[in-house]
Amino acid sequence: MEEKELTHEITASTKKVSEIVVTDQASFQVASNAIIDLDKIIKRIKEYWSDPKKKSYDSWKAICNKENEMVGVVELKRKEINGKIRSFLTEQERQRRIEQEKLDAERRAQEEKERAKLAKAAEKAEEKGKIEKAEELREKAENVFIAPAIVQPEVEKTTRTDTGTVSTVKDIEIEITDIKEVLKQIVDGKIPTAVVTISESKLKAHIKSWGIDKMSGVIIREVINARFRGSK
Repeated sequence: MEEKELTHEITASTKKVSEIVVTDQASFQVASNAIIDLDKIIKRIKEYWSDPKKKSYDSWKAICNKENEMVGVVELKRKEINGKIRSFLTEQERQRRIEQEKLDAERRAQEEKERAKLAKAAEKAEEKGKIEKAEELREKAENVFIAPAIVQPEVEKTTRTDTGTVSTVKDIEIEITDIKEVLKQIVDGKIPTAVVTISESKLKAHIKSWGIDKMSGVIIREVINARFRGSK
């Protein structure tokens, strides 16, 4: 069979089927026969394209395998060096945070020292009867503030290289250790439902196998389908 003949048969069959209306037993049988005929046409279409598809697939698969082999070698090395870069950047950030915490502690200590100094001066002023001066000193003590020194990362956020640019981006890694605990937090509204995807096909199989007709959060409808098998 040539493609032209197959196309003509498809056009004729689909036009004929479009005119069918199922209203009684007789028209039901006509529609059922039409389904069986269409299934036969589908089979012939697949048989017609089977050999070209196989040849194209074998060629495509061979190309993909070669591509994956070549890319795989490069990606392995890329992953290796990227891991070294990530480890370096993570360690640099850890050291930066340690230094930042140290400077922050020193700043807080200096602020506390200054507050204590002003408080002591306020006490002395009060002892001398200088009430307004004492209140002024106490107000200064309450508002003591030393601007924090910010430790800059050793590696700039964006670095220009000889061949391009590289940007550092903070991220996290996660590992789920208790799926039930995660689901509980979703139920409690602590995690959005968008993070999970329910397999409707697996849920349907579960409902059918257990003969469930009612389930909270699920609408179960019974439908009657027809199965068609042509005579040999």
